[in-house]
Amino acid sequence: MHPLSKTWLVLWLVLLCGSASGLEGRLLADGPELALHLTDGRVLRREALIGIAMVVGGPQGDSYVRIDGLEDDLNAVGGTVTLYRLSVSAPDGQDGAEFCQADPRGRRAGFAMPDGAGGFALTCTSGAQGKCVLMGYRPWQARDGLPMADLHRACVHMLRADYSGDDRPTTRNGTRVDIYDRFAIQVPDRVEGLAFEAAWGPEGAICVAHPRIAEHITLDDIALRAPHLARRLGPEVCTEARMMADPRALLFNASAVTVRASP
Repeated sequence: MHPLSKTWLVLWLVLLCGSASGLEGRLLADGPELALHLTDGRVLRREALIGIAMVVGGPQGDSYVRIDGLEDDLNAVGGTVTLYRLSVSAPDGQDGAEFCQADPRGRRAGFAMPDGAGGFALTCTSGAQGKCVLMGYRPWQARDGLPMADLHRACVHMLRADYSGDDRPTTRNGTRVDIYDRFAIQVPDRVEGLAFEAAWGPEGAICVAHPRIAEHITLDDIALRAPHLARRLGPEVCTEARMMADPRALLFNASAVTVRASP
């Protein structure tokens, strides 16, 4: 993966080209969609943005991220999300690497994540943040009093199997999980062979019935990482019914019970 293909990157400024050449403007996020507001009053969206390049700051320094195309995800929960095909290019215009890794559908695409303060970041559909948005957990929205930002954070922890909520994921790519929440944005599929795994809040797991990947972490390991969970571990104390009655639990998931191989 290119060192700038991070899930979150901060946009610093826009280089205008094509139909916007010689003009000044500001690139803003209208929800997950990008909009270039020009000083002459025009607003460029969608195909009109193809070809512009953004100077993006990342851990390895600045780089140019170019919009190469777009498509609409019509199946995103909560409404269509415009996805952008992005590439990292050199200042001389030479083509570079893909900005995003392929997601489970083979797409290499990203979109805007408004930060609530007038700016935005770029996220990829292959990353946990992007997947959670497409599942309906849009942190910039206010929906009938639903805690969307908290649901998004809980979803990210859940997808990563980050039980302690300290950015130490323990999942494995391609692992099947059944995801649902107390507000019915996502509803359970009740897939045969999957058992209740955990309940989640914005700071990580509320309780854990079984670890998703036993070879990566055990219940004892979780207790050491997150002492506050020590008495909330195991299928006897961590049940779906009990967690549905706990208002701290926003999100739930089921997964296959795995066993750590003997040494």
